[in-house]
Amino acid sequence: MSAPDTQKKTSPRVRIRLLATTDLHGHLLPHDYIKDQPTQGGGLAGLARLITEARDSARIEGMPVILLDNGDTFQGTPLATYLADCAVDVDHPIVAALNHLKYDALGLGNHDLDHGLPYLRAVASRLDMPILNSNLRNIDISPLQQSTLLPVYLDADAPAPLTLGVLSVLPPQSAAWQSHHLACRTSLEQPAAAIATGAAALRRNGADLIVVLGHMGVGRIDGSNNDARAAHSLVETGEIDALILGHTHRRLPSTDYASREGVDFQKSTVGNVPTIMAGHAGSDLGIMDLTLVHDEKTGWRILDHHAYLRPNGGNVKPDPFVVEIAQTTHETVRCHLTEQVATTPTHLHSYFSLMRPAPTQQLTALAQYRQVRDALRDGPFGDLPVLSCAAAHGAGGRDGPANYVNIPAGPVLRRHIAGLNPFANQTVGLRITGAQLKNWLEHAALLFNLLRPDAPAQMLIDRDIPAFQFDTIFGLHYQIDPSASPLNRISQLEFGGNPLQPDQEFILATNRFRASGGGGFPILPASLLACRVGTQLGETMIEVLNSTDPQPWDTNPPWRFAPLGGVEAIVLTHPEALHSISEISHLKPKSQGTTPEGFIRLSVTL
Repeated sequence: MSAPDTQKKTSPRVRIRLLATTDLHGHLLPHDYIKDQPTQGGGLAGLARLITEARDSARIEGMPVILLDNGDTFQGTPLATYLADCAVDVDHPIVAALNHLKYDALGLGNHDLDHGLPYLRAVASRLDMPILNSNLRNIDISPLQQSTLLPVYLDADAPAPLTLGVLSVLPPQSAAWQSHHLACRTSLEQPAAAIATGAAALRRNGADLIVVLGHMGVGRIDGSNNDARAAHSLVETGEIDALILGHTHRRLPSTDYASREGVDFQKSTVGNVPTIMAGHAGSDLGIMDLTLVHDEKTGWRILDHHAYLRPNGGNVKPDPFVVEIAQTTHETVRCHLTEQVATTPTHLHSYFSLMRPAPTQQLTALAQYRQVRDALRDGPFGDLPVLSCAAAHGAGGRDGPANYVNIPAGPVLRRHIAGLNPFANQTVGLRITGAQLKNWLEHAALLFNLLRPDAPAQMLIDRDIPAFQFDTIFGLHYQIDPSASPLNRISQLEFGGNPLQPDQEFILATNRFRASGGGGFPILPASLLACRVGTQLGETMIEVLNSTDPQPWDTNPPWRFAPLGGVEAIVLTHPEALHSISEISHLKPKSQGTTPEGFIRLSVTL
């Protein structure tokens, strides 16, 4: 009679669940501080509810859960800005919320450096989980870590232990964008190289699978959108088992990527690697369920996966704990933002900023001009003419129809200024030539699709290019021709009523993000940096609104579309834009109904 079989039965397969958030940008509660009104969902409070539900359902199915965030967590709302000036302790609302949700690790986003390293280090020291970055070099980022190993607690019948290695990478330009907060020798290793070396080290130290928090978008295989190929360069390392993306505020899986080479938007893969990207501001919770199989010789590998997004919509009830810990700060910030700081005799809005220069851009440009003019006064470049460029922030796009600036004529409140100046970008003055200005404007004009004279109802704007990449340069006059080939669209470029000469010299007031190549713009040598400005742009905006100084430029709009003989195009904007439609009467606008997202479709004639 044989002896009884006492060997424990094992299963070669297990399932685990990865939960991913990204680009929270300080949105704890479903509240729009700029409009001072509740929003329909969004924020970490709603995500907390979805995280709890996803954990509960995973527990029923016997799946361990790992919760990760992909950066740009600590900046982006007036509440987050207020907290950056407060003492950081365990009751700090963002710290308390992240600890309450028991995140396993956070990746570093480029905007997480906006409030400086001391604040970031203080936050990291109070968190119960690590903040990671794997490609910053020549700087001590402690208590941040380069990577982490996360043990995954499997059932007793699992064939072997499981450990995840986690890496986090920033876009290569981030060190230049944040150079005023970093040591002068700080650089960023190319993300793919950092992953290759980091993954090898993690595997030597016991990692079975590598998860990468890539704070960047999907990109294109050919690199045609100036992002160093983004996610494609990462997956080609062959080191990544699962990839979590962000930075671009987009979603994957999504039909946005239905025709993108190297992307399977239904399986949610980039280069066959399971990938997820969960929107922004708490719009979605990313869920990736992985089926793993174990081989005694080769170890664990992913056999199958299911990646999907849970929208954080208006029917999701905020988590009461997150609401409670944020409430006092929330009310303090709301009260502060009601302070009147100026008045405006005209309606300031961004509804048509992709069809003509917007009043909001003009205010930004005037504030930057004033800062740079004052910084250069009595210096070696004080005699050069100062131009100023302003991006089309608040122009709808992938952030939805709520993403517009609207300040009625009358009182200007602090919340209005916060909406005009959402990022903590340092103003700089660049020495620049006429030829470089022409290249700058040609890059900005890539925003427009190539219009065909004989094609009906063409979309004017390329949806793959965010509106903030479209700059207007105040102090110049020029035409934009969307029917011309890319990089050949700027004509009749003038300064002071005369054709701009390639070798003319100017000072361009802009921000450090743009001067460092943000948005794919050309990176100018550091030797061309004429000045840096320490004053906050928002405070200078208030000065401009309260000033009676004459404008430095004439009142004619800097740019206009070249006449194309009646070519019709379609643009999207906010429904309230119809109240101001006379401002673009020269384009013969006609309403064509609304989109499912809530945009107004306008036909315009060029």
